[in-house]
Amino acid sequence: MGPHTTHRRDDVTTGAPPSLVFGVPIGHVDNDTAIAEIVELARLGRRRRTTHQVATVNVDFLVRGLDDDDVLSILRRSDLCIADGMPIVWAARAFGMPVPERVAGADLVPRLIASTAQNDLVVHVFGSSPDVAARSEHLLRERYPAARFSIDPGPMISDPTSVPDAVLDSISSTGADILLVALGNPKQERFIAAHRDRLGVPVSIGIGGSLDMLSGERRRAPITLQRLGLEWVFRALQEPGRLGRRYTHDIRVFVPHLARELRAVRQRRGGSRLVITSDGTGIEVDLVDDTEAGPRVSAQDWSAAAAGIATGARSLDVRSHGRGPDDRTAASIIGLLVLARRHGLSVTSDGFDGWPAPLRPVAADLGL
Repeated sequence: MGPHTTHRRDDVTTGAPPSLVFGVPIGHVDNDTAIAEIVELARLGRRRRTTHQVATVNVDFLVRGLDDDDVLSILRRSDLCIADGMPIVWAARAFGMPVPERVAGADLVPRLIASTAQNDLVVHVFGSSPDVAARSEHLLRERYPAARFSIDPGPMISDPTSVPDAVLDSISSTGADILLVALGNPKQERFIAAHRDRLGVPVSIGIGGSLDMLSGERRRAPITLQRLGLEWVFRALQEPGRLGRRYTHDIRVFVPHLARELRAVRQRRGGSRLVITSDGTGIEVDLVDDTEAGPRVSAQDWSAAAAGIATGARSLDVRSHGRGPDDRTAASIIGLLVLARRHGLSVTSDGFDGWPAPLRPVAADLGL
């Protein structure tokens, strides 16, 4: 890699490429780095007047996305997707792109709120029932007296893409740096995607039923069941009528699709590798034929390119001179595209006709 400018543009972490699970880039973050990424995205958005969407992805999110291209596209276009479910962690590992650990939304919410005081940020929570909102606010103010946050259950929303201006104005008036939307998936993801620019909040995150867990409205599974990936069984036993049918459907869809994806990922392995170069102002990524064994992209080169994007590069150019990427190579390219878009770089490419068909929509959603 060539030299990079030493002036740091922003502080967003650039540690490792994401993992591709059903074409959704899952961030390479653990519980600590997820908080750091979100805080830094909030600072970035506040400085640059940009908005960013974060999704906490579980099996139900992916299954819904398989039936709805719009939902899947929202997940692919999000600035950060977090593995909120052990099956997502297991799937990433099976695809050869492991993520560090599960980051549960129920843990993320209180930690984000606790972080507001030391990071000079404001969190606003929108959604849930009035009773759950009130109990959650009371608990959080007792637990984190210095935290800067507000909670508004808001009105019932039937169409998340068509919301009264008064509701949006109320959210904007909070001056929040981070908006937590508790409308459930996919309503909360649609709400954020439709209104993020209108709201002007630097970071918006869908948190599902996290307040229900926090307030005690619903009990969380014991730690042992969480680690075994069996929290869904515990939840289904609490609400068999509502969640039993959902989880049964999710399993019936997710498991066969996972098996098919595993076969497809293995068939797409190898063939091309990335050559990454930089002159300090621009980064060039070349996909070239390579039949040799070994990594498709150097971890050192990828990290240097990611750092270059965050420290002064103005453009990212992706060129394909090979047979198309396998999934791990595509994930490396997609990770750089996500960072480039996050930092406002100019992105050019010679198209992605040579990419395997299942990977083309991912690149297209990210503007390649």
